Amino acid sequence: MDRFAGRVALVTGVSSGIGAVVAELLVRAGVAVVGVARREQRLQELAAKLAGEKGKLHPLPADLSRPEEVRRVYQWVEDNLGGVAIVVNNAAVLSLVPLQDTDAAAVQQLVNTNLTSVMLSCREALQSMKKHGTKDGHIINVNSIAGHRAINITPYSVTAYGATKHGITALSQGLRYDAQMMEGFKIRVTSISPGSVSTEMTPPQTLEYMKDPDDILKATDVAEAILYVLSCPPAVEISELTIHATRERV
Repeated sequence: MDRFAGRVALVTGVSSGIGAVVAELLVRAGVAVVGVARREQRLQELAAKLAGEKGKLHPLPADLSRPEEVRRVYQWVEDNLGGVAIVVNNAAVLSLVPLQDTDAAAVQQLVNTNLTSVMLSCREALQSMKKHGTKDGHIINVNSIAGHRAINITPYSVTAYGATKHGITALSQGLRYDAQMMEGFKIRVTSISPGSVSTEMTPPQTLEYMKDPDDILKATDVAEAILYVLSCPPAVEISELTIHATRERV
């Protein structure tokens, strides 16, 4: 991680869970982290907690389900810190409602947050890296095992959520080729696909049958995997990393 010390990372979904832990680990490693989330108070509390560390957390409230907000976030980074070296697209929302019972507005919100915002963020990230000559940048998209196959958790449904995460799988795979078209650059792209993770987004009904600590991942488990991916030598690109709890039934 030494080569990223003093450089800029953009991490989304930082108000809790995986995003909060990733931001904390990066700040402690000396990275200037722009932490993005909707809940401003949570961002301010995390920034205060990390004051005095090697790096710094720059809290930036935004609703990434709105395309203009994605652009605003990157413009803020450009105006205040320059180009990004690391982007961790982590913000997402979860739905457990069967598609036939989901209204159109909820579907659009899910797609906007989980897929459209990530696609636009990747676009902005590559443009920023190209503009600033960041030849060794890294884009990490937090995916899910639901982005690789249909998951049956009847009577609940992750159909709509899984559809957006399948989009992240396709986006991440294709983005590697787009990044390779940038002559002279070596931008790495990684999709991180965890199983069930104990966070605020995880519904209580999911936790009911996970009594053993080895049944479910912690946010720290995924965050440390992200730091591992970042710390690999520049010539090593982990394009997909799937993580399960040891005893998780999938």
